[in-house]
Formats: sequence, C-alpha cells, structure tokens
Amino acid sequence: MKKYLFLLALAPLAHADDIQIAMTGNIYANTCVVDSDSRNLTVDLGQAAANTFKDIGDTGAWKTFSLKVTHCPATVMLATAFFYGQPDSIHPTHFANSGSAHGLALELADPQDNILIAPQASFNEAINPVDHTATFPLAARYYATSLPVTAGTFSSVVQVTFTYQ
Repeated sequence: MKKYLFLLALAPLAHADDIQIAMTGNIYANTCVVDSDSRNLTVDLGQAAANTFKDIGDTGAWKTFSLKVTHCPATVMLATAFFYGQPDSIHPTHFANSGSAHGLALELADPQDNILIAPQASFNEAINPVDHTATFPLAARYYATSLPVTAGTFSSVVQVTFTYQ
C-alpha cells in the first residue's frame, strides 16, 4: 500500500501591526551645589588714591576671596570654573570697569598658582573625596590701563559658570 502525504496551505495569511511605544523618564543633574557664600558675591577692593597709579600697569593691593562648591556626588572628581565678563578695551586680558573712575580695570588671578585669569578663561580644582567640596582661591586688584587715572567709582562684573566631571 502506498502512503501519500498531502500538505495543504490552509493557514490564514499572516498580518503585522506597527505600534509605537512611548518611553518617558527624568534625567537629573549630577552636579555640585554652589556654596551660599559664593553666590552673588561682592568683593570690596577698598579705596585707592588716583595719584598712586603713576604708570600703566601699576596695581592696587590684592584682595583675596574664594568660590566654593559643596555636596558634590561621589562620582564627580573635577570642577571647572569658567570666567566671563567684559574685557577691558585697552588690556583685554583684564575685566572692564563700568564705574565712573577712568584708567582702571580689574585684574583677577589664581593666587595659589600665580596665574592671571582673563575674560573667557577657566581653571580646574579637584573635588575633595572626603568632604565632596572644591574651593577656588582667587584674588582681585585694580590695574592701571591708561593715564591719568581719575577718581570715581569702580565696578566690574565677572560671571562664573561651573561644570563638573
């Protein structure tokens, strides 16, 4: 007796549907907190007599201060401070004075390493792994850009932006 196998293609045709799945979530910043004493800081450079600036490049006394970030996550190892502000028109490596005194600009520096900080400059500080902070030591002073230096007010604004790695 012969056996035959017959296959019938009676299965229904396959049908595909395209669907979209929406994925949502929140990403939070893994950053440090700028210490409250460092926010909107005003540094008083004190008084200086206009006639003490006899030559271009003469300076006032350094006024030291610092900026600090705290509560850094354990994964953050380095903080970078970027300094922005209006450069002086004669000495663009210094910050412009917008006060009524003429012939002066702001000189900003990292006194720890004796490095001047110009507008658009940056420098790094390691995050302390014990207390999760970083401190940026800074110093500022008057800098004579042109003569004669005239009496009046001195005002210079420096904006600092922090990034973290």
